[in-house]
Amino acid sequence: MFGGCLAGGANLAPTYYNRVITGWNPGTQPIVGSLTMAWFMKLRSGASVGTTLCYIMGAPSGGFRLFTNGVAGTGLYQREIVPSGGNPLRDFVLPAATTNVQALAAAGWVHIAMVFDSTAQTANWYVNGSSVLQLNGVPGASITLAGPFQVGYYSSPSAYDIDEFFMSLRALSAAEVLVLSLSQRAGDGDYTSGIPSQCGAGNVVVASSGGPPTIGNLGYALTVTATTPSIYLLLAGFDRCLFGGAIPLPFDGTPILPLLNGCWVLTDAPVLFNGTALGGPETIPLPIAATVGPGTAIYWQALGIDITTFASSMSNGFATSIGTDPARLTGHAQQADLHFLEIEKSQDAFEPLTTSRLYLERFFGLWIFT
Repeated sequence: MFGGCLAGGANLAPTYYNRVITGWNPGTQPIVGSLTMAWFMKLRSGASVGTTLCYIMGAPSGGFRLFTNGVAGTGLYQREIVPSGGNPLRDFVLPAATTNVQALAAAGWVHIAMVFDSTAQTANWYVNGSSVLQLNGVPGASITLAGPFQVGYYSSPSAYDIDEFFMSLRALSAAEVLVLSLSQRAGDGDYTSGIPSQCGAGNVVVASSGGPPTIGNLGYALTVTATTPSIYLLLAGFDRCLFGGAIPLPFDGTPILPLLNGCWVLTDAPVLFNGTALGGPETIPLPIAATVGPGTAIYWQALGIDITTFASSMSNGFATSIGTDPARLTGHAQQADLHFLEIEKSQDAFEPLTTSRLYLERFFGLWIFT
């Protein structure tokens, strides 16, 4: 939505859907209590929702899933998300008579949120920042079935583009949900696009310092760190799907330059920076003015050349998305927030995609994603 959406990498077949395999397994890392899940969705260009079940997300091994069509009609039907008090039983339904989600998503981007408050004992559906359905007497969320949890997929690809996926282990207030529906969140983090390997893996690393890339953060900077004294070339672009508007990303850089054999290019590179990394992190200041518009996404990658051996190393991709931070604005800590925006980063092996906006937060001792 804001410069892209969750999109399959070139190593996936088919490449047109936005499947994000998060690596989170509710069977071993259950969620019981308050929960917020929110995202933007729209019907993918050229796609048809059809009449059979169309899935938005789910955990294929256990039956936890969200879909439209079937018993959902043109609304939404979330299976197996509450212990009791649902409409019905363990399910949470947004009836078509309440909101025709299919019509809204066919017309453009629509923001959807589910909020479960274990203290107030309520469950709410929000559409474009407004509560459209509330259940009372719901003890909170209960997601315990086997995973891995996936966005944009359950047993088949979704017909919907999904963007700005947000998940928090607390019940956001109505005001916070409204902010989510109106604002692009700031975040950054690395991605691999599901490549099989990378030349000199880990020898050159791109990261950031100075806080999140929020609008007006004049202290934001990138860092390039090499394990041996190296010169580096920092690639910068606004596209992680096409190089030069024509070549699908990622691709092996060998055809460009023989020394790039085994080095996978993960970003377009209309802008290049260069420098030397001789010891600790080398800092590239990137002050973000208050006038920069939210939703600007920049993709980075560093090529390092060892100044002694001339061995080449390529970093992972690094995504910077400029925006606001609703959790910080409302004074809440973020350690319980998960963000799966536009690609994800995981310490697991489940990483088939690329990203625009990537938020990393600690969850059950694991880094799970944006």
